[in-house]
Amino acid sequence: MSDLKERRLKSLDYQIQELENRPNYYKKYWLRIIVIGVLVTLIAPEYTAKNSKNLIYYFDYNYPLCYTIVALSYIVLCAIMLLTFNIQDKKKLKKLKEERDLMDLFRS
Repeated sequence: MSDLKERRLKSLDYQIQELENRPNYYKKYWLRIIVIGVLVTLIAPEYTAKNSKNLIYYFDYNYPLCYTIVALSYIVLCAIMLLTFNIQDKKKLKKLKEERDLMDLFRS
């Protein structure tokens, strides 16, 4: 096998190993995610941009409902991101393994 193919095979192995050993972001930074979620939940309803009204105004000053909706929105966004990132990583890992297997098949 040529030197270029060997280097490509080593590169594929390294990429596969890196993807398999990548720590889960949510498990690694769970405290930061919770702190950011609490800050977003507390700040977002009362935040106003220039010439606009805050979010609590649109909820007729119903504070518990507004904070609950902001918190649930943050939780849903985190769940969607978690699922999306996991699916993307699995697809990339599968593609890299198939490419490595194909190179191993034609190795001679």
